[in-house]
Amino acid sequence: IRVISIAVTFFLAATGPAWAGEPSPSDTVRAAIRAAQTIPPGGIDELKTVEINGIPQWISVRGNDPANPILLFIHGGPGAPMMPLAWTFQRPWEEYFTVVQWDQRGAGKTFTAAHLQPDESMTLERMQADAEAMIEWLRKTYGKDRIFVMAHSFGTILGIRIAQRHPEWLYAYIGVGQVVNARRNEEVSYEETLALAEARSDTTALRELRALAPYPGSGPVPLDAILQERKWVVAYGGMLYGKSDADESAIIAASPLYSDDDVKAEELGELTSAQILLPQSVDVDFGRITTFTCPVFFFAGADDRTTPTSLVRDYFAGIHAPRKQLFVIPRAAHFVVTEAPGEVLVDLVRDVRPLAGSTH
Repeated sequence: IRVISIAVTFFLAATGPAWAGEPSPSDTVRAAIRAAQTIPPGGIDELKTVEINGIPQWISVRGNDPANPILLFIHGGPGAPMMPLAWTFQRPWEEYFTVVQWDQRGAGKTFTAAHLQPDESMTLERMQADAEAMIEWLRKTYGKDRIFVMAHSFGTILGIRIAQRHPEWLYAYIGVGQVVNARRNEEVSYEETLALAEARSDTTALRELRALAPYPGSGPVPLDAILQERKWVVAYGGMLYGKSDADESAIIAASPLYSDDDVKAEELGELTSAQILLPQSVDVDFGRITTFTCPVFFFAGADDRTTPTSLVRDYFAGIHAPRKQLFVIPRAAHFVVTEAPGEVLVDLVRDVRPLAGSTH
């Protein structure tokens, strides 16, 4: 990702403004990426809106073979779509799954369609209802009794709830960067990051982190406190392994699925969604939800200190499911699907995909 980001940034800077009538540099990059990711004849390649609970919501549906099982990706954030990052990892997945990227209410292209107006009615329950309606639409439209649901970070809050409420819809639930106990997540993230600052004698980090104590505390957690803590999680590679920043703006700008307006909406939508939904999420606790009637798989980066892998290990050990498996990915942190896409795909094809059988 780093190489791609630098290359795209250099290209956009070097080409300068387009002459009148010529495509912009960003459009040229997008066209090149789009051409490199062409789906073969007979496959599925759709980018469209679906009316979900009263508003148009954007999805991308891509796969080589319509007979393959559907894998719906429920992104995190809140408000941080995976659709504009998908071009960096998803193309090989489309040989084995029909992959659906969905920009949720308040996020990305769906936020563009809402004319950048924050939806103050957003609640965890509304987001869950949207996800359930989307799954029902996919099952009906593509003729699938069951699908795979893969959720990331904030999206795993919705994913666990769906796995509990509608296991009959799922071949399996796949949690990536699984939220277990949101307040405890923040506490462990803070403790692990503070320990790294102490080991490095990083006086600036120590000053700023200690100023947050007690973090997260027992009451509401201010958004600016979360962002300050995340600053040092990111700086120490707990968001993206081996990287001290998490700026993916160049990758998002190059997405063949996004326009310039969508790129702007992505950044604003993430901020407004966080302002509305994070305060509601801080008391989420799945610690007592340990029995599942569908298979459950977790992917965790060994260095994830955003949704700490130590908590995921403990939670996984206590759950009961028809089948369960935990994949801890080395040299990865919170975004394992972009940090180690090949390893994740191998695990999916070897251990998860067979649950759908040979006919779908």
